[in-house]
Amino acid sequence: MVRSVIIVGIAVTTIILSGANFKNIEAKEIAEKKNCRGYSVIEVDKGIDCNGDTIKLTKVNGFFERVN
Repeated sequence: MVRSVIIVGIAVTTIILSGANFKNIEAKEIAEKKNCRGYSVIEVDKGIDCNGDTIKLTKVNGFFERVN
């Protein structure tokens, strides 16, 4: 009887602890996309912003700037 209670207790504890490792990834990705600043130049007129989207760039006074 004691052995059965211990086995059930271990099983319930395992289920509870495995559910505690849940992460809400979608909410984190949405929050990151709203606060995007900056870009990386990949070609003369192309760049990638921090979300991974391709953007168009122009050269102004020796520096690349985003085209609006």
